[in-house]
Amino acid sequence: RNYTPISLFDIIKHLDGSKQLPKRCFLPTFDDGFRESHDIIAPILQAYGIPAVFFLITSVIDNRELCYPQKKSLLIRTLTARGSSSVELEVSRRLTNAGIKGKDVLSQIGNIYYVQRHILDELAPIVGCDFASYVTTVKPYMTSPQIRVLIKNGFAIGAHTIDHPLFNEISIEEQLIQTKTSIKFLSKLFQYECKAFAFPYTDAGIAPEFFQQVFMDGDLHVTFGIGGIQRHYFPRNLPRFSMERTDRPARQILARQFGKALLQRT
Repeated sequence: RNYTPISLFDIIKHLDGSKQLPKRCFLPTFDDGFRESHDIIAPILQAYGIPAVFFLITSVIDNRELCYPQKKSLLIRTLTARGSSSVELEVSRRLTNAGIKGKDVLSQIGNIYYVQRHILDELAPIVGCDFASYVTTVKPYMTSPQIRVLIKNGFAIGAHTIDHPLFNEISIEEQLIQTKTSIKFLSKLFQYECKAFAFPYTDAGIAPEFFQQVFMDGDLHVTFGIGGIQRHYFPRNLPRFSMERTDRPARQILARQFGKALLQRT
């Protein structure tokens, strides 16, 4: 009722100076490439004629592996369901020895960083998790044919790294590899000119050198952050905010985001 939906390509044309955007416009984006994007989200958007971008983690396409944030979630869920104090003590002991802190064993698992993700595989047999079996039976991510359906139906796709690291934890060289490799992978796999990239978790603290290098060859046209409505020093890195971290109605989420943005400008 209040906003005009626009597409990724409208945004790119605007950034290139060839298109004006409506004053009250929006573009929904969905990260990670979960199967719900194809099964639930896309049909709803299509029914209302709303464009969207689906940002994909390339290593999980076709359910080839379980990404490390989902490994953490599965460990926590399994550990909670088992309710075994002896297993919890063993897991906590191993995490403490690895220098991972937390108020309890569940928060310790949540505090495992990307660079420590190998620990998740070591904990799986102790907890009773089979990551390989889970990803092949549950199939939490989209398949290549499902992604092709999205593209055929007019939706855009973008890169969301190879395996979803927090960029502040990795070097700029690794940041560039994660970004460029995922973009080229999607472009080749789907015969699609992948022009957009979304940062996992946050774009806070990304160095100017990263933006200079990643845009240098012209393959990338726009990046998306996730830190709220605030102007970024690099004009082609656009702000986003999450609609799923609270149970508040959308109207209240928007009011809060716009309010914070106005306060930052004063």
